[in-house]
Amino acid sequence: MARNKYPEITVNRILDTSMKLFMSKGYEHTTIQDIIDELGDLSKGAIYHHFKSKEEIMDAVNKRMAEQGIGDTKIIADDSSLTGIDKLRKMLLFSISSAQHEAIDKTVPPFLKNPQLLALHMRDTLGSASELLTGVIEEGINDGSIHTTQPRELSQMILLFFNVWINPWMYSWTPDEMKRIVAFIKNVLDEIGVPIFSKEIIQSLDVLYSLSQDTK
Repeated sequence: MARNKYPEITVNRILDTSMKLFMSKGYEHTTIQDIIDELGDLSKGAIYHHFKSKEEIMDAVNKRMAEQGIGDTKIIADDSSLTGIDKLRKMLLFSISSAQHEAIDKTVPPFLKNPQLLALHMRDTLGSASELLTGVIEEGINDGSIHTTQPRELSQMILLFFNVWINPWMYSWTPDEMKRIVAFIKNVLDEIGVPIFSKEIIQSLDVLYSLSQDTK
């Protein structure tokens, strides 16, 4: 059999198709044969040449989503003109803006539709994204804009706050509940020397929460 000259294209096709099936049928109800049938022009051997199992495909799907999620925020992290705290605020605003566009388009992040994807997404988020945030926080410690002795733990706490607790697709808070939670998180972060919440961020979260109600 002729060698595949474009393995990256093949891998991406497998991941795109697998993600589509995981979303529509569920991970447990999707088989390798389903993926082969949906692709139409790849054999089982071709699939197994790139991935040893369905679990490995699932893992690759999640890692790719995580990489795509931090790609643009890394540009902000690499901006040497910003202090550490300014980078955190700008990264947060970018993430909120992206979520607002999803709400306007009435799309829900794909991992939220599948428990297995959600679990892997959280694992990868606390990996690659935490590593990026930890670096930014350490910069903030060095430039004096952030005050903490535990940058890694702080990065994980911030990610859990924003990816879980105040994620409008994870919990259906009332507007008053959301405002109280945001105020509480702001106070916690302010108290430990990480004043991330600007007025602009709070207003953006209000807009996101309002928009997200229309997708439910």
